[in-house]
Amino acid sequence: MIKRAFAVLGVIAVFALGFWAASWYFRQKAEEEIRSQGTVLLEKVSKVRKLVTVEGNFSELYDETNIRKFTLYMPMPTTWNFSKQAILKVTGKVLVGYDMEQVSISVDSLQRRIVIGNLPEPRILSIDHEVEYKNLEESFFNSFTPEDYTRINKNAKAVLRQKAEESSLVGEASRQGNQMLDVMRFMVESAGWELVVERQGVEIEVDSLLKN
Repeated sequence: MIKRAFAVLGVIAVFALGFWAASWYFRQKAEEEIRSQGTVLLEKVSKVRKLVTVEGNFSELYDETNIRKFTLYMPMPTTWNFSKQAILKVTGKVLVGYDMEQVSISVDSLQRRIVIGNLPEPRILSIDHEVEYKNLEESFFNSFTPEDYTRINKNAKAVLRQKAEESSLVGEASRQGNQMLDVMRFMVESAGWELVVERQGVEIEVDSLLKN
């Protein structure tokens, strides 16, 4: 009877120990999961003064090949090539327009003039891109690393920027900006005022800008 009682107590003790260990493990996992959800923080809030006049959508195939050479000199020099290749589809949205951060607007009530200064040239404001890997091939002595994926992503974005710069987006953004300037002039002149554009301290006729 005593042996049976000890056996029952032993089973109960093992079960209780297992239950406590399981509870502790899942409690720790739950705490880890809760903590991991709090790692994204808002670090900075900035005012944005950008005027988007043109949006372009691009899609490109990006192919990158890296070859690593190994040479052994026993008994004769022999070279082996180990390559890795990444083929990916890059899609992105390119926004082109004006950074209005440095633009100044002054009002001359005596001469009934509105002077716009530091009017910028249109440029690429942002590139929002996505990468879809179509094919990855690697060798035993030349495999992809996390740094490779970061670099490939960066290069893919650079390809989109180059394509956008070679396209007609910036020119179209300039035409759209001139149209907005013409509308502003019409509204100002309708009120009996004059719209003046100033660059580097020199006044420029609005008509000359609209011809570009």
